[in-house]
Amino acid sequence: MTRDEFNASIRAIHNFFDSENFVESTVYLVNLPRSEEFNQTSLTTLDYNSVYEVGLSLSHYNFVLKDLAYFQFSHSAENEWALAYYPNPRVSGSPDALVEFNELKDAADRGEIDDEEFSSLASGLHVGYYIPRVRFEYSESQYRRVRHPGAHFHIGMSGEDRWASSRKLSPRTFGLLIAKLYYPDLWWKNSRFSLAEEDQELPRNIENCVDEKLVSSIRNDGVSQSFSAFERLTFHFGAFQPGPAA
Repeated sequence: MTRDEFNASIRAIHNFFDSENFVESTVYLVNLPRSEEFNQTSLTTLDYNSVYEVGLSLSHYNFVLKDLAYFQFSHSAENEWALAYYPNPRVSGSPDALVEFNELKDAADRGEIDDEEFSSLASGLHVGYYIPRVRFEYSESQYRRVRHPGAHFHIGMSGEDRWASSRKLSPRTFGLLIAKLYYPDLWWKNSRFSLAEEDQELPRNIENCVDEKLVSSIRNDGVSQSFSAFERLTFHFGAFQPGPAA
């Protein structure tokens, strides 16, 4: 994936969340620059809250969502990139916590509390870790057959878990998957499968269906070039199976 394609994909997934009025703020709509301070923290602690707070305080993200979860999309070469989703450990994934968080934001907007009070109260919400950090990496140079998949997911904070993937993912596909899995209220209303069965196959509903857009995005991303025949026999994330990935 070229840098231009990568950046276009970032803008595409930003547009999706923005169209749902779910973007809080935006910093980079292109490849995220390196941050030595963030990298140092993420490499030296397994405390997710510490890593999340550093990224948030440094504004080290492409864009942040209304629940203060954020995305990081970095590209170092045409065959090397990383995509990450950092959920808010106090809010993301908990409808009750989101309601409480939004009530605090509304109070701040009305001037009932100032920014310092809002930050203090929001930071005092229970840390529930409702959703894990999700990171996808694609690296042909780091590929080692069976031991280190070229395309893989990290889920949570272990760092040594590598859930193999037979396909590459773009920022757009990654962001759509996060939306589908963790923001069902945004997703479901845009899916033709939420409609009456007789309406699901209407051409206009197929065209506008976010599930169809996800399938198209996965197909366009293509297969991992670092995935052996033996690895295909073991458990892995894939699509358009059971035939050869294409």
